[in-house]
Amino acid sequence: MLSLIIPTFNERDNIHPLYERVSRALSAEEYEIIFVDDSVDETTREIARIAAEDPRVRLLHRRERGLSTAVIAGFGAAQGDLVAVMDADLQHPPEILPQMLQAQRQRRADVVVPSRYIAGGSPGGLDGPIRRSLSLGGRALAHLMLRESRATSDPMSGYFLATREAVLPLLGSKPKGFKILLELLVRGRVQRTVEVPYSFAERSANQSKLGWKTQVDYLRQLLDLITVHPENTRFFLFALVGGTGVAVNAALFALLTSDLLQGVQHAALLASPIASNAAIAWNFLWNTTITWRDRYRSANLWRHALRYLLVSETGTLITWLVLLVLRAMGLQFDLLDQLVGIAVAVLATYRLNDRWTYLPVGETVLEPERSASRR
Repeated sequence: MLSLIIPTFNERDNIHPLYERVSRALSAEEYEIIFVDDSVDETTREIARIAAEDPRVRLLHRRERGLSTAVIAGFGAAQGDLVAVMDADLQHPPEILPQMLQAQRQRRADVVVPSRYIAGGSPGGLDGPIRRSLSLGGRALAHLMLRESRATSDPMSGYFLATREAVLPLLGSKPKGFKILLELLVRGRVQRTVEVPYSFAERSANQSKLGWKTQVDYLRQLLDLITVHPENTRFFLFALVGGTGVAVNAALFALLTSDLLQGVQHAALLASPIASNAAIAWNFLWNTTITWRDRYRSANLWRHALRYLLVSETGTLITWLVLLVLRAMGLQFDLLDQLVGIAVAVLATYRLNDRWTYLPVGETVLEPERSASRR
């Protein structure tokens, strides 16, 4: 049986049309709908009216608020061997629930994620450039910081299906943020993730509840999740070491452009690689002894050093190219341009170091399985 969990907060106008669409979509399935309701308007009464007419509909009304805790409360109340989660704002189309169920059964997936970012999908319902930018930025940040999130192209989704076994570790927990799928991918019993495409619909009623507090909570959630597995903590350490390297880089760059190379033509373009190479030695020392200390072997010191140098020089080239591009665009802010280049280079060099520089001989870094069902 499928237990469909729908957290609600002041979604009165959406309840009845959502119920009708879910009922049509799941007409061939055994299912229950659990509305986990934190509302302070007439939403609760509307759900209760439907539940009185349809025994497959259950109302779980709470006095506390919070999307993630609402979903986890739904997990605890669910009677099905499969659970699905969707929003009540009609941006998640119930019509693809049968496709999600079919994908789970055919592939024996632990999690099925409808994705807006694979062939056949669309993020069109993200209202406005700011919300789209926040969504894309949050997705990139999750992929960078959390290895498990790379099992799907849409780890920010609030729409997914999972086995009861997969969600068991989350029961009783209280996530710091609202992205419950991230919690499931990191903390749950997940080995196989399958994707199906879907189009994110336009909002039909009410307004987005996305605000600055939500964004802060998301960052807190990421910082909390990176501590769960050592491989995720590694990036945090790399970032800390990199921060000190940035200080070394920026200080030397400022010194060269203000004093030592004063009067030299194109001083900034000359100072950039000098400052970057000085930071390379600093970062290698600390990344070897802290970030990848579990992979470091003294017998491989020179191999690590050579590979680190090659990767870092690639980062230096990236930094320099970014500096060139920004200056060609007329953005001639020497130190700021350098810092932008450094930020781009950090993203590339972390992945290269993790997968090549410090990879033990004869071993490979495994990524979570990622497969997609595209009908």
